[in-house]
Amino acid sequence: MKTLFRLSVMVMLTVACNKSEEPFIKPVEGGTPQTPVATDEDNPPAEGSDTGNAQGNLDDITTGFESLSALYGYQGAQIAITRNGKLIYLESFGKADIESNIGVDETSLFRIASISKPITLLAISKLVAENKLDLDATVFGPNSILGTEYGTPPYEAGEENITVSHLIEHRAGFTDEPIDIMFDDISLTQNDLIGKVLDERSLVYSPGEKYEYSNFGYSLLGRIIEKVTEQPYEEYVKDAILVPMGISDMNIGGNTKEEAFENEVSYYSNWMSPYELNVSRMDSHGGWISSAKSMALLAVHTDVNTSVVDFLPPDAGVSYLRFGTWSHDGALPGTTAVMNVGHPISYVVLLNKGEANFTATIQNIREFMNSKISNRTDWPTENLFDTQ
Repeated sequence: MKTLFRLSVMVMLTVACNKSEEPFIKPVEGGTPQTPVATDEDNPPAEGSDTGNAQGNLDDITTGFESLSALYGYQGAQIAITRNGKLIYLESFGKADIESNIGVDETSLFRIASISKPITLLAISKLVAENKLDLDATVFGPNSILGTEYGTPPYEAGEENITVSHLIEHRAGFTDEPIDIMFDDISLTQNDLIGKVLDERSLVYSPGEKYEYSNFGYSLLGRIIEKVTEQPYEEYVKDAILVPMGISDMNIGGNTKEEAFENEVSYYSNWMSPYELNVSRMDSHGGWISSAKSMALLAVHTDVNTSVVDFLPPDAGVSYLRFGTWSHDGALPGTTAVMNVGHPISYVVLLNKGEANFTATIQNIREFMNSKISNRTDWPTENLFDTQ
């Protein structure tokens, strides 16, 4: 019975890491992604201008979110909003740890779950821009990036046709049947899981044939980054991506409460224990922890707006990153994360509570944030990046 229960939980987790983002990130097929949020301006202001009011007041966002938290039982949260490259709103809500009566503050760190994927995509984009990685390169088999170091060759013909681009766009042909492999036995290593998929599962679709959201695919992208850079995934992302943006508090999270980082929140869920997951194994698809302020820094460096110099040169971003308007969500037991990147406005909302109704929670947060942002004309102009 215990095995069956765990299997059923893993199936639910598969849905959490699949459908929580699919409505908000569409595969790019020659067009631009949907603009993720209505903004206060149909036409962005001229470079260097700002139509906001230095006395602009966003207290209604604070009081409104406090009411939303009370209504839905959120435990702790952070919200950050940027406008024209400035951090104009940074607020903390509720408890980082209920038992110890510790409140959330601006230094609190939260699991961001699948918002880890755009971070991995930034690293891939950098390697492509530097001509160190080819999107059309194959992943498995002779003359491929990962060669035959995983699983037991020979591989199926379809597996040897998987390219880096297929992994990025969730079109490699993998599915989560019978469960998402990334939530299998937490004692297994990444190498174990990759070998298990190659040895025990066949592709359901030919590479490139169909979109099928895949945590496993982004786990493979992390291994590709390690192979190309000859560095551990976390080390490379910190050194090459985060530090240049001025971000120093992001890490791959631990699994247990004892492994939590300083200032990391506690996680709460009636769905499943947040501490029965192998979060560190999720690294490149769901393992990062961050503050909202650091995610806001990442937003202004990826919004294709020159008021803050973008991390990548123009048109160098891969997939949805090249447009500067993108969104992603994350959900795990004990975690809900929502991020919208665009110009002139981006926002991020992080919660230390995540339940099985994560889709409704994400929708409620997005509707709340969009209602507070759309058609607003009175904005503060102080830059909290400079003062916090």
